[in-house]
Amino acid sequence: MVWSIISAKRRRRLIDEAHHSRKNRLAGLIAAIAVVIYNIVGVADIVSTILSVHSGAGEEVNPVLRAAMANLGLGWIIAKLALQGVISFMVLWFPHRIVLAIFIAAIAVNAWVVYNNFLIAGLF
Repeated sequence: MVWSIISAKRRRRLIDEAHHSRKNRLAGLIAAIAVVIYNIVGVADIVSTILSVHSGAGEEVNPVLRAAMANLGLGWIIAKLALQGVISFMVLWFPHRIVLAIFIAAIAVNAWVVYNNFLIAGLF
């Protein structure tokens, strides 16, 4: 859908920028490390969410995830891991410095959420 709403010139520029970013070895290395950390934090987020919710002291505040947890059973874990996989691929495909900066900031925020979930569950 995104491809249909941007011009052919803009699509070509985006493809060229992604190709150029992938050729930058340092950006690729940073992206790979960030993706590994992101997926570790993502799994820790799943574990910490389960622990804090099942302890009775916490609840999921993200309404989309809360609905998924209520309606999908343990399927929400598969959905979250699949989304992590898509996001990981996107960052590796386009390791532009702006993408990496936003991605790393998001990882830091998510790591704080994980820490907070463990606090709520009484593990820290």
